[in-house]
Amino acid sequence: MEIGGVEFSGKCPEKCPFKDDIANYGQGAVCIRCPIFNCAGDFTLLNPEKYRHDWALVWRKWFDTGMRGLPELLLERSE
Repeated sequence: MEIGGVEFSGKCPEKCPFKDDIANYGQGAVCIRCPIFNCAGDFTLLNPEKYRHDWALVWRKWFDTGMRGLPELLLERSE
């Protein structure tokens, strides 16, 4: 599925370290910024084409490099 101009799976990666972190779920949760959480599945918060391209690139790199640490999402667009 294309989100923010970048290709993603339509579901959360099995080994995502935040996938089952219910205790920390809320506005500050990492999932709230995730393109898969926001744009895929039965309940979407944002149209995939409206997701920020610069954030999509950061998430794609984070998924592809082992999902360590936190994705660094800049508030100001880097486009």
